[in-house]
Parts: sequence; structure tokens; C-alpha cells
Amino acid sequence: MAFARKAPSLLALKPDIAVVQECSKKSVDVISSHGFSGLWFGANLNKGVAVFCSKEFTVQAVGKPFGKWVVPVRVHGAVVDFNLLAVWACPVGTKRAANYIGEVHRCLVKQSGWFSNPSVVAAGDFNSNVQWDANRPGRNHTEVVRLFDSHGLISAYHAHHEEKQGAEKRPTYYFYRHQNKPFHIDYIFIPKVWRLKSVEVGSFSEWGHLSDHVPVVVDASVGAGSGAYVAATIGCDSVG
Repeated sequence: MAFARKAPSLLALKPDIAVVQECSKKSVDVISSHGFSGLWFGANLNKGVAVFCSKEFTVQAVGKPFGKWVVPVRVHGAVVDFNLLAVWACPVGTKRAANYIGEVHRCLVKQSGWFSNPSVVAAGDFNSNVQWDANRPGRNHTEVVRLFDSHGLISAYHAHHEEKQGAEKRPTYYFYRHQNKPFHIDYIFIPKVWRLKSVEVGSFSEWGHLSDHVPVVVDASVGAGSGAYVAATIGCDSVG
């Protein structure tokens, strides 16, 4: 998987923080050559989840990942610090309820103390949508959104575009890169008290040759106006 070839497209977004799924551990070395630092997590050196940050920020690992893969990191900036959950929802067993969004739900319930800090962001590939709730009673997408809401977080995309969960007009994923098989499964949750400036979703025409996912980019201000520009990119088959 060629992160070096795809990194320029990511960097063109000018992110302060980027969450990247299915990338290799070597991606951290690649991104460092562009002036970014990063952390990588995974069991397979060729496919994990990474958090990259620009010079204005630093990222620090906080213990072990909560699950496969829900990874806690701390982000430090000159004017803002916050906790970040980097998400790449994966299969963890044979039971449907435990896989993908079920694993995210388990981690959020078990690690509720992580949200004691009022500034928490969760970003990444959740591999989930409300439309699949019926197949996962009790540990589904709606319940995960509810848990985030109870901790003071909102989906930046849905708040900005005023769309309901499950009724998204802008896909983030194209099954096997088929434009006629779109889904919305990538999300960025931010504190309700942050000022949301913009939310952009990449187009298939621009990103389809690089990945089956397109980036979700959120620009939000914290407090009196300090910026935190967060890009959840890109997902499956994207940047290794």
C-alpha cells in the first residue's frame, strides 16, 4: 500500500490533525519527511491506524488501545489541548454484535472515564450507519451516537449539514470503489461547545483513484477562536 504516493493528496488538505486508517507503520516515517509527526497503532505492520499532526500540535499515546481499533491519544497545541479517539472499527470475533460498531460501543462504555476531560474528539472509520441498526440490537450506531451525546459530543457532519443520521447526502465510502455503491461510514465527533466552521466531504472524482473512502474534513474553533482543523482520512485501501 503506497502511502508515499498518496501523502501529497492528504497534505493538500492542510490538516492540523489527521486520522488515517489501514496504513503501514512506515507511514510515520513518510509523513515526518513532510514536517509532520505521528503515532501508529496496529497488530499488522502493514495495516493499522495512525494519527498525524502538523508542527503546531503534538500527539501523545495514552496507555494501550481501548480495543480494535479505538485508540486514545492526547493532543497538545499552543492554545488548546484535547483528548482524541482515533477509530478504525474492525471485526474482533465471530459474533456480529461484537464486531465493528459493537466493538466501538464496548470501548465507549468500558472507558467512560476518558470523557471526564470536557474536550474530546472522536474521528475515523466507524464502518457503520443507522441503516444497519436492526442487525445489531443494543450495540449499534444509534447507541454509539447516543453515548457520544451523553458525553457532550456531536457529529460535526450532521450538525453542519443539518442532516439526520442515516439520511446523509454525501457518501464517505464507495464499496470496492464502485461509484454506484455509496455509503456514509466515516465520522468526526466534536464537543458541542466548539464553534463549527465547516465540514467538507471529498468527492469520488477526486479521491476514487486513491481509495474506496474519501476524507471528511472538519474546521472548528475552540473557545475564543483558536483553531483545530481535523481530517479523518482516508480508510480502507487508502494509504498503507
